[in-house]
Amino acid sequence: MTLSPALLGREYLRVSDDRSKQRRSVTEQHDDNVTATAEHGIVLGQPYDGDNDRSASRFATKRRDDFEQLLADLRSGPTGRDSEFGADVLVLWENSRGSRRVSEWAILIELLEEKGVQVFITTDDRLYNPARPADRKVLQSAAIDSEQEALKTSARTRRTAAAEAAKGRPHGRPPFGFRGEYDPKTGKLITWLPDTTLVPDSKQPSGQIAKCNIVREVFARLRAGHSLLSVSEDFKRRGILNESGTPYTGPHIRSMALRAAYAGKRVHQGQVTDGTWEGLVDEETFYTVQRTLTAPGRAIKNDGKAVHEISRIIRCGVCGDVLKAIMRPGVGGAKNPRYQCAIRSCVRIDKAETDEVVVGAMLAYLTSDTVYRDFAASPGDSEKAAKLRADVAAMRAEKDVMEAAEPASLAEARMIARGLERLEADIARLEAEVRDLTLPAALSDLIQPGANVVRRWEAAPISARRAVARLLLTPSVLGEVRVHRIGSGRWRNIAAVDRIEWYREDGNVT
Repeated sequence: MTLSPALLGREYLRVSDDRSKQRRSVTEQHDDNVTATAEHGIVLGQPYDGDNDRSASRFATKRRDDFEQLLADLRSGPTGRDSEFGADVLVLWENSRGSRRVSEWAILIELLEEKGVQVFITTDDRLYNPARPADRKVLQSAAIDSEQEALKTSARTRRTAAAEAAKGRPHGRPPFGFRGEYDPKTGKLITWLPDTTLVPDSKQPSGQIAKCNIVREVFARLRAGHSLLSVSEDFKRRGILNESGTPYTGPHIRSMALRAAYAGKRVHQGQVTDGTWEGLVDEETFYTVQRTLTAPGRAIKNDGKAVHEISRIIRCGVCGDVLKAIMRPGVGGAKNPRYQCAIRSCVRIDKAETDEVVVGAMLAYLTSDTVYRDFAASPGDSEKAAKLRADVAAMRAEKDVMEAAEPASLAEARMIARGLERLEADIARLEAEVRDLTLPAALSDLIQPGANVVRRWEAAPISARRAVARLLLTPSVLGEVRVHRIGSGRWRNIAAVDRIEWYREDGNVT
């Protein structure tokens, strides 16, 4: 008596959401497959099991590398057994483990038929032959059912997410600096709380800092004018590491500072609502930092390594290029630090004298009442100014988010359009009131009732001082500073005050 040879099988194992990360579901699938295939005379070989925790629906965001490998192995030879697949049967725990997309199933079924490979589905306890019309129909119908179920699940998930967002409830993994609070009975997320877990920080007396306080420090320093680079380098010196155990980078800190969750806000598809959790920073601080980080031209103004307040801000009166600080002795016997035209060396001027004139003019302006007239409300309106700043900044930030949103449907696009129209009307209504009540963040820490502006200027980081210089040394405020040549005399023999002119937008030159 001749025994028929055993069929060789290879499993494709997958589970969409492995919350335990311990592959238990995949292991259970394999155990079921072993029992069921043994009864049908199928000997299992090496499985494809690298796509654990990977969805197979059209809404998946993670690539299924093992599924792609399965297709490639089937294509590599004339038959399934003679290819890299090396088997006669593809074993699946259930139909949807292969794919929840009809298009993918169609490709797989045609390839299996071409290579003479059968399909065993454990939950059906049945061996299917794709070359047999009746079996092929069953496989295709099951694929359609799986895709429809995936579509229904996605729709339910979107509706639930939208409803939860409208209530301001937190969703997903808490951002760094927060920890999740869960219902002890149901395990459902209740809210986010400040994460007081301590991590190393060499600057602190205790040698540690709470994670939530890292976030608060980031916002406080960015609002005070510190650059992203200076914050990241300071964290590196102090041994403060991110969640991945690596030093913070400027882009990482920027991404953190743009998360509305830190102001207690919930963002969903461009819509911003009040969250049910307490923010780590106040709204005004968050929106002020956000507007600063997203301002046009922000990317090219990196003052992290700058050491001079007005270098590359003041300009050459000959060619219009910026003047840079030169600290080393130069050609022609120049021994003192100086400012010099960055490209053509059209002009040179003594640095100390120039700083005395230009920085002195800025400090005189900051200590005068003029700055309040130009930038802010009267002291009695400070509470109203703070409220209006927060309201307008929040509206503008919400408008930016909505404009960047990509609607998933026509109805959603119309909803966003209506929201933008409402926001634009509200912003226009408040802009007239806020025009004189928007003291820039770069100035707010320098100008305070009873504060010594000179002392605060000297204590401010160089990036903050440069931000103030960029703000004040413009035609609309103090004027654009231009340095001119005078006659044919040597540049260092002419006083800086006689070579500096201030160009204003009203056409006046002083």
